Amino acid sequence: MLKYISVVVPEEIDRELRFACADQAVTKSRLVRKLIEEYLEEWRQHFEGNIDMLEKELNDDK
Repeated sequence: MLKYISVVVPEEIDRELRFACADQAVTKSRLVRKLIEEYLEEWRQHFEGNIDMLEKELNDDK
């Protein structure tokens, strides 16, 4: 199921986004969704890396 969100951006960002979409032949929604997914994947990896590091430190202290 897809959910809708609204994002308010300055005109310059909207203009660049429209150009990027035209260049890649995708909709704004598809491009923004892809960028959010990529950001969240990086965040997950960083977050999981921090959890792994914390668990290692906790185990090393025992």
